[in-house]
Amino acid sequence: MLDIPVPRGWDNQLKNEPGVVLFYEQARRLCRARPWRRLSFDCIPHFGAALGNVFTYGSAGLSVRLGKNLTDDFGPPRIRPSLPGSSCFRPGRGFNWYFFAGVEGRGVLRNIFLDGNTFRHSHSVSKKHWVADLQAGVAVGFRRVRITYTQILRTREFHGQDTPDQFGSLSISYHF
Repeated sequence: MLDIPVPRGWDNQLKNEPGVVLFYEQARRLCRARPWRRLSFDCIPHFGAALGNVFTYGSAGLSVRLGKNLTDDFGPPRIRPSLPGSSCFRPGRGFNWYFFAGVEGRGVLRNIFLDGNTFRHSHSVSKKHWVADLQAGVAVGFRRVRITYTQILRTREFHGQDTPDQFGSLSISYHF
């Protein structure tokens, strides 16, 4: 009636299985400066690892922020795998904002979405073992609310992938 094409490829989907991942991330604020009277700047190098049947990888990267009244967190929340962020934040005394940018490289041993199921046979693709994320965005906060937009460019993750992935994330956080 509606002339909608029949979806194809359902037989190639991953089968159900429990997913377990143990993440470890270490981030340090190495430099914090006020290069201009009302603006602050910080840089946050990080490294981490994930071990599990969904993801297994090691990562390292750097994030920088520039803005007014930078909060003592590690940036906005992110979609994993990605640069570290913080879903928790300290409420500001008023209006604050910052621009941020970052880069991360990952050495990937396992990605269930490319390698297929762990415990059963399923389709897979030939993945690239080195992946990088570039991201940039803006965060705006007022007292207990923070709104963040992040744009991410991820290098090709598997052989035969036509273009790198590009996606965005909008986050609204409230501090109770």
